[in-house]
Amino acid sequence: MNRKETGAVGGKSRWNRGMVHFLIAAGILILAASGWEVIIKGFKIPLDKKAVPWPANVQVNATDFYLESLPEKLGHYVLAQDGELFEGKKDGVPDGLVILKKDVMETLGVGTGFDKKRYPARESNWYFASIYVDQRRKGNDPFRYWQLEITYYTGGLDLVPHVPDICLVAGGATLLGNSKAMFTIPTAPAPWDEPLTFVRVGYELPDDLKLSSQRYVQYYIFSLNGQPETSRNTVRLKLANPFGSSYSYFAKIQFAPRGAVTDTAQADAAAEEFLLNVLPSVLAQLPLPREIEELTKQR
Repeated sequence: MNRKETGAVGGKSRWNRGMVHFLIAAGILILAASGWEVIIKGFKIPLDKKAVPWPANVQVNATDFYLESLPEKLGHYVLAQDGELFEGKKDGVPDGLVILKKDVMETLGVGTGFDKKRYPARESNWYFASIYVDQRRKGNDPFRYWQLEITYYTGGLDLVPHVPDICLVAGGATLLGNSKAMFTIPTAPAPWDEPLTFVRVGYELPDDLKLSSQRYVQYYIFSLNGQPETSRNTVRLKLANPFGSSYSYFAKIQFAPRGAVTDTAQADAAAEEFLLNVLPSVLAQLPLPREIEELTKQR
């Protein structure tokens, strides 16, 4: 199926402000990369980590490295269809499906020549970005539309630079700070069925029509070899640990309501409902701890 192509600042898909700043800013520099490389080389830490193959059910497009196996309907949430967004204009492609431009993929480190070599073995990096609709909510309800993004990295040391705290500022937003949000998703597989801590990022975007600013929120968490993790620095350290598993992957799961948020508690309640519908299917796309253990035993 064709997807709308977009860069970090728009494209023919006619993104509105919410999605523009949700996607990774194309010009972001990989912060602190040089410092980490010097430290790692100085201590002669071995960086070779074996790639973790995708689960058997996972399907990734061989051309654009887009995850294709996540369903279009996730509980009460359905992929936004053609003409539903962008002032109702239709172009024959569902509005909720997104494919990133080459320069944005390069910034993300997905779809490289290295990935192309690893794709036949199902060991490449991949990404997912879409908009889902809660059809129970109507009109201008700020929690009717939800953005969902997943990025999967394996078989190497990545400095984990792409988090909203950095990318939103690079995209022109004013960061209001981050905090923790606790959600419980009992239908998720272990160890994700325990209370989960997500990073909640608040930010403002200017509203040119109202000559004011609107407040928004995003949430994210990492899966590090199948374990939930909130700190990107912890992910960095564990990836670089030469005494850890010889197999490694991490994935960032990021989501957000597209509407402006005036009440954080209300946003958290809507976010937990979104996760109850979506997270089990998302985790089905990622290797769980027992799969990493099996790889290690086989080795």
